[in-house]
Amino acid sequence: MEHYPDFLDSTDLIDDGPALRQRLDRDGYLFVRGLLPAETILAVRARLLAKAAAGGWLTPDRPVEDGIANPAAACKDPEERYMHVFRGLWSDEELHRLRIHPRVGALFARIFGEKALPHPMFVQRNIFPQSGAFDFTTGVHQDRVHIGGATSYALWMPIGDCPREKGSLAVAAGSHKAGILETKVGSGAGGMDIAVPIPGTWVTGAFKAGDALIFQDVTVHKALPNLTDEIRMSFDARFQPASQPIADTNMVPYSGCGTWEEVYTGWQRTEGQYYWNDLDPIVIPLDRSHYERRDAMAFDMAERGDQTARDAILRIIQRDKSAEKRERARRLLDRLDTV
Repeated sequence: MEHYPDFLDSTDLIDDGPALRQRLDRDGYLFVRGLLPAETILAVRARLLAKAAAGGWLTPDRPVEDGIANPAAACKDPEERYMHVFRGLWSDEELHRLRIHPRVGALFARIFGEKALPHPMFVQRNIFPQSGAFDFTTGVHQDRVHIGGATSYALWMPIGDCPREKGSLAVAAGSHKAGILETKVGSGAGGMDIAVPIPGTWVTGAFKAGDALIFQDVTVHKALPNLTDEIRMSFDARFQPASQPIADTNMVPYSGCGTWEEVYTGWQRTEGQYYWNDLDPIVIPLDRSHYERRDAMAFDMAERGDQTARDAILRIIQRDKSAEKRERARRLLDRLDTV
């Protein structure tokens, strides 16, 4: 495992908006301890672990609260056997309320100097332990190509404690100053990996429940491998000034999780539902040029039998609006799976 230095702790600046902005501008990230109460995070963890256990993701001979993974169930986004369980986790109402917690909103309002818009769409990840038979570690990437719209900032939090060996996040401090970097087809977020040398200095650290990492949408980041026997759960939500435009793809649920009406089915309370309507967001189309480039490369690679293209091909099948592209991707997936 990489031996990177620790994050610079910005907890002492938590109430100083200008100082937080200055550090974000300089380093591209902030690390803040205890942003949310540990008990709030641990309550969400208990809910998600119960759903993971019901889906067969946890070993049956250990207490659910230990979060010990069932190696035979190891899977990843966007595989259907992953999505079958994940939909229930992503729709959890207490999970959704984390990104609109008053402490989170107040912090971003201080950073922006105005009201913050938490993106309706957010990411919840479940990373099985690394093994000889399974290795899915979020690769090196930037968020801007996936998020679009105005400059946004991610809030990444593990759902529970997360020492380095459990798959802590790492960022390349200062990399945001290099802008959007060239990508290639890979197994990282959105089926893209960065294709050029990484600028900046890698830093990481251990998280306790409630600690948070905030970083700009062009700050290069990745996860460390999960070397424990537990499932590593996390969530990351994006925030931007409410006065700035947001891409349309951030206004809908996570891909494969249905409509908002379906997500809210079964919630016990309406608190937090459709909160963005009160903010009257300015919605614009996502710049899809990065995806179009990825897809063209993935099709070419799959035609040549390159298994590296498989994750991108799966994403085209699951998420592309073009029936023609989805059908081509299905044919190529069948070919890859019979090699």
